[in-house]
Amino acid sequence: MVTKLDIKKRRPINKRDAKLFNEKLRAAHDIQFSFEAGKFEKANSKDFDVIIQNGYIIAFLIDDILHFSVRGLLSNLPESGWVQVDMGAVRYVCNGANIMSAGINDVSPEIVKGQYVWIREETHHKPLGIGKALLDGKDMLASKQGKAIEALHYIGDKVWEYGAKD
Repeated sequence: MVTKLDIKKRRPINKRDAKLFNEKLRAAHDIQFSFEAGKFEKANSKDFDVIIQNGYIIAFLIDDILHFSVRGLLSNLPESGWVQVDMGAVRYVCNGANIMSAGINDVSPEIVKGQYVWIREETHHKPLGIGKALLDGKDMLASKQGKAIEALHYIGDKVWEYGAKD
């Protein structure tokens, strides 16, 4: 989970970075997105790199995988890679808690252990956070106890708040 966000070496992306980011996003989410040189910035943090657009973090690069942040997901929702939680779990997810199996009521069928997933609520399917799957999708639904997803980023954390006061 992001507890401290110390951004360094912020610079505009070049054409090579833009092409690489487009390929990584397509590989991770099977989504078409157009990173363009000069319109986005790349910055380094202690644990991951971030992509910034209009002063806000829209994506991050963790373990060589590019993943949208919650802000990025709000405008570019992929069809896969999601885990759905019931309304009782929403407040816990929005406070940074890990997601327990009991709160999960649906998953995207391709979820595997170790994959980075986005968490959505059941009513409007809006993104609430990003996490790392600790179980396969089928096992998340079958199990009714224990941790299923390790929370990495959520609405209201340091990544979400970055740029809001600038």
